[in-house]
Amino acid sequence: MRFRATGRRALFGSALAILSCAATAPLPAHHSTAAYEAQTITLKSAVVKRLVWANPHSVLWVDVKDDRGRVTSWGAESGSPSALSRIGWSRNSVKAGDVMLVELFPARNGAHVGRLARIVLPNGRELLDSIYKDSPFDTLQK
Repeated sequence: MRFRATGRRALFGSALAILSCAATAPLPAHHSTAAYEAQTITLKSAVVKRLVWANPHSVLWVDVKDDRGRVTSWGAESGSPSALSRIGWSRNSVKAGDVMLVELFPARNGAHVGRLARIVLPNGRELLDSIYKDSPFDTLQK
């Protein structure tokens, strides 16, 4: 009788430990790109509103004029500050008023947001997102 009670406690304790580990494990779905189209779009002459340099993802906000002169604001999610720093970005890489080319993977739902692919500054310098196909991380578009 005593063996069975100890065996049940051990089994219960093991199950509880496994469930605790599973519940605290990072969820890979958080970093899914399913919300974005597979092809990029290019926003020419995008004017930087601000760069939110924050965890878990930095966000670049830009304004773009259409053919009629109407301004549309776009938000481009990118990697964390630490990931971007490793590939050449800094919190001062862009500033409000800078005009640049922005390439991003737009949202599938038509919202004016997307996952950043790269930016090209007026001096020709290119900065990639941390998960873009040509970045050292090379995880998004293989």
